[in-house]
Amino acid sequence: MLTKTTIEELKQIPLFSQLAVDELRYLVQNLEEREYKKNEVIYKETEVPGIFYVVQRGSVEITKKTPSGHRQVIATIPAGQFFGELSFLVSRRHASRAKGTADGRLLLMHRFVYDEMEKQQPPLVHKLLREIILKISFNLDAMNDMFLQTINYTFYGGGKAGKIEEPGQED
Repeated sequence: MLTKTTIEELKQIPLFSQLAVDELRYLVQNLEEREYKKNEVIYKETEVPGIFYVVQRGSVEITKKTPSGHRQVIATIPAGQFFGELSFLVSRRHASRAKGTADGRLLLMHRFVYDEMEKQQPPLVHKLLREIILKISFNLDAMNDMFLQTINYTFYGGGKAGKIEEPGQED
């Protein structure tokens, strides 16, 4: 249960910014706050999920272990953003590690809270899922762009990779 976070503070978080006051009130009563320290591991690879995380203050680094054993940063999650959504929604083990990069505070939604919210507040669940899907889509687009840039650099030396097609002229 939130003890310090107010409805106004929740409204400042993009995921919650379009919610009605009664929906924010529901979240204030059902989300948990958790303080974390710099370099504190929030979850490890292969841990069983069950929590959706929103960074209220601070930032979190998401890393993945490479085949050679090194840790590669795959994302830095700033205040106001969320993480852990894929493992949370599909109940799969975490494929990465989350670690605080500065002292901060997380808002946690436990799976049992989400399951109850689906029954009691379907419009709220719909709004949250819509925002989560939009963020996942944005991230996927950015990853696709990075992949294409890598291919272009690898195979074409960073120059133009052939003729650029005009919209509507694709195969």
